[in-house]
Amino acid sequence: MIRLFLMGVVLLGLALAHSPLRSATPAPNSTLRALPESITINFNEKVQVRFSTFKVYPLNAPREAWGNFAELRRLARPLVRQVLAPGYNAARRVDAGLNATSPTTYTVELALRQNLQAGPHVVMWRTRGIDGHTETDFFVFVYQP
Repeated sequence: MIRLFLMGVVLLGLALAHSPLRSATPAPNSTLRALPESITINFNEKVQVRFSTFKVYPLNAPREAWGNFAELRRLARPLVRQVLAPGYNAARRVDAGLNATSPTTYTVELALRQNLQAGPHVVMWRTRGIDGHTETDFFVFVYQP
């Protein structure tokens, strides 16, 4: 009985051991007047940088939706599925790549290209935690100078 209990505790720990978003700069669902030089994403667990993907793309959304982040998230889901597919790397990508110095980290930074167009943008990732679990997620921010 004790062995079964311990096995359940271990399995539950493995099931809960993912790398969810802890915080980000800019904050998810924020409207920015000034363009940051980079995006910083902080995770609750370390991620394996080599086996993870991070991208920023503009979101084609009507101007009247720019203030409705629930609608922007709904519009972003198909883009995230398309863009995070293996090998997809379209010219519309607005980040200039990952700044990483360690193979595993809690924090990643994506440099942004200059002259970002006004509108909503999607920061997306597929991470592999140090425990081997993967997590896919995204957030939206609006650049409105």
